Amino acid sequence: METLFLEAPYDKNIKLCTETLNYIKNKKYTKVALYASVQFCNNLQKVEEQLKKIGITIISSKPKRTQCQKQLLGCDCYKDSLNLTEEVDCYFYIGDGRFHPLALVYSQKDTKKVKEVICDNPIAKTMSVLTLDDITRNLKRYKGSLIKFMSAKSIGIIITIKPGQEQYKPASKLEKMYIHKKFYYFIDNTLSFDQLENFPFIDMWINTACPRIGFDDHELFRKSVLNLHDALQADAILRKESFFK
Repeated sequence: METLFLEAPYDKNIKLCTETLNYIKNKKYTKVALYASVQFCNNLQKVEEQLKKIGITIISSKPKRTQCQKQLLGCDCYKDSLNLTEEVDCYFYIGDGRFHPLALVYSQKDTKKVKEVICDNPIAKTMSVLTLDDITRNLKRYKGSLIKFMSAKSIGIIITIKPGQEQYKPASKLEKMYIHKKFYYFIDNTLSFDQLENFPFIDMWINTACPRIGFDDHELFRKSVLNLHDALQADAILRKESFFK
């Protein structure tokens, strides 16, 4: 079945709520990185005006998988995913929900100091703040997956055929890097967690689809799961000072 994906822009005025403006003033931030979910990206002029009026310099970028400047996807959860080259005081997100802005927290997970993510919901007209505390539990599990990967012998690699997520060739590098491990490839369009239980000989799983599966959906796996991005550099990650300490 052919599928057509269309953007659905929010057609009302978007501006920061009073709580958000007061918060950022009290924090005395001067430079922020601004991002939004796709439905709000085309209408951020008023938000930018409000921030500039209180002396805020706005920095942004076009993350790797996005279609436009300032657009944020939930899978942009690694530092190099954002294509952001400048240092900022904090991150600023326009949109509803936590899934997308949590990517901005994950993207800082191996930095010395995690900067907070200020979220302004233009629909509910509310503000929230995300910090390292919001992902600490998931990161502790993820550390266990990294350690498990180093000793595991039988590895199941989950490959999706969805456009933009298929990573069979990058995943095949693991066989050359870890010649003493046995790798099995499981290819499908949609990941079904229950079906993974049919392969008890697998010691752990490597996720090559959306990286948030490896971080947020750990409890849905009976065995450990690790994202391909980290499996390819597991030795280096475990050696350096990072969020794993």
